[in-house]
Formats: sequence, C-alpha cells, structure tokens
Amino acid sequence: MAKAVFHEPFNFSSRKRNVGWGVKASEAPQTFPEELVAAAVAAGAATRVPPRRKAKSRSNQGESDS
Repeated sequence: MAKAVFHEPFNFSSRKRNVGWGVKASEAPQTFPEELVAAAVAAGAATRVPPRRKAKSRSNQGESDS
C-alpha cells in the first residue's frame, strides 16, 4: 500500500483486479494500492507521501555488561 495526498477527486479502475475506487480530495494522506497511487500521481491528481522509516534499533539495547 502507498500513501498520497489527493488534490482533486480521482476515479480509478484496476487493470489487475475487478475493482475500482473513487477517491475524494483531502489534505490528509490517504492509503491506497500502489497501482492507484501511481496512476493518480501520473495524472497530476495526487502527490506521494514518503514512507516513514523505523528508528534503528541497537543490538545491545537492554543488555548489561557484567
């Protein structure tokens, strides 16, 4: 799934599955399948939101040196 901010309403019918979506414009990021987000960005109806990265975990976190 991919996130994007939609600037205008966007209707999309999948070429891979028998499904379609009607997306309403919103300032908040919305999550949809990559296929839909790619088509909306190409049509100029949306802007991608980069994925959030998890913080790096330390391998020795919580261990004590005894």
